[in-house]
Amino acid sequence: MIPGGVSGAPALAVGGACLFLLLSAIWAHYRFADFDRLPRQFGFTLKPNSYAPAWVMVWLLPGFLMATLVFVLVLPAFVSPAHINGAPELGPILASAIVVGAQVFTLLLLYRWANWQG
Repeated sequence: MIPGGVSGAPALAVGGACLFLLLSAIWAHYRFADFDRLPRQFGFTLKPNSYAPAWVMVWLLPGFLMATLVFVLVLPAFVSPAHINGAPELGPILASAIVVGAQVFTLLLLYRWANWQG
């Protein structure tokens, strides 16, 4: 069941972003299958500062991002219109674009690190 007011372009943007996140997680699962641990944090020089189990970077991060997008999508349906400033449709669309960009950047860093490892 979709809450009232959750439809159109924002739902399409969030759905597309969630699909991308799921497909990128599947790709990362196979691409980084040889590694038990992956970098989870990079410094300003783009060198790894700390590592996490591979499942955290491959599955937990996209799952958390998907949950955040769904939260941003349905939140305006539960907040009174008097407390919303601006267009509530714009938030999920911008959040979707930002989350996809963050996932692409993360995967790029992990891909580059994996190529350095051999």
